[in-house]
Amino acid sequence: MKRMSNALAIALTIAGLSACNSNSNQKQEIVHSPKNQEHNLEDFVGTYEYQEKRDTIRLALALEKDSLVGDLTYSLFEKDKNVGTFKGVIKDSLIVGEYRFMSEGMESTWEKVFGIVPSGLIEGFGDIIDENGKVKFVDKNNLRFDHGMLLKKKE
Repeated sequence: MKRMSNALAIALTIAGLSACNSNSNQKQEIVHSPKNQEHNLEDFVGTYEYQEKRDTIRLALALEKDSLVGDLTYSLFEKDKNVGTFKGVIKDSLIVGEYRFMSEGMESTWEKVFGIVPSGLIEGFGDIIDENGKVKFVDKNNLRFDHGMLLKKKE
């Protein structure tokens, strides 16, 4: 129960940040690619970062076989810092994967979805459930990407 409340606190914090974000007026359109078009995974290798005031989200992606893997860090003001690993694949216009991290001594696994936008990646949010110790989205087709926290690819 404590793990779920910690995870819920993280999700609420991110949602709260998005409400306060000065860039929230700027909506990012998810780039939908044709069903038969494949993305070049190498194009997504690199470090993506969102930084606003004292909040930072950083995703460093590398290529491992047919997956994108790397470190994902949430450093949100007045909240526990979460550092973990992300492993995902590209499905249409999304990077879908799992984030494993430690929070207050407990290991957690969360499903993560990042929408591919022209200027970077934007995390999707939606209703979640705890399924056998893993937090997953109830319906990935109903995720929201309109919070304005764009992870821009660093040069």
